[in-house]
Amino acid sequence: MTQDAGPRILLVEDDNADREKTLEALRKHGLRYEARFVTSPHEALDYLAGRGRFHERSRYPMPDLVLLDISLAPMDGLRVLARIREVEALRSLPVVILCTTAEERERAMVESVRAHATAMKPVSPDDMRDLLRMTYPSPLAYAAMRFE
Repeated sequence: MTQDAGPRILLVEDDNADREKTLEALRKHGLRYEARFVTSPHEALDYLAGRGRFHERSRYPMPDLVLLDISLAPMDGLRVLARIREVEALRSLPVVILCTTAEERERAMVESVRAHATAMKPVSPDDMRDLLRMTYPSPLAYAAMRFE
């Protein structure tokens, strides 16, 4: 997390409208943040690994939090998260799965791949506040975030 810009958030979302709604929830929450987004599972994995066009960490820094759409193609968000958790250095990276349904079966699958939390889309500013509180390593880290 950088002191000037706030937490770095990687949003993995292939739907433009959903991406804008999620970013709007962050803005309305008042959190100062640095957001990057990618639109495919492969871009997300390349970003996190620092591969391909994302090899330059000064331009593409490691995020503090990943917001990951469950409905990606050709690989869904659960498979992407499972691949993320295979990498030792990424196992503790906070990942929130963004869902379009509250089905219990879907939530159970999300827990099985060790997501930090799930959120229903569109994410409201209040939901975003709660997600940030849950995913940051300590209440102190959350309290240290910069709000406008």
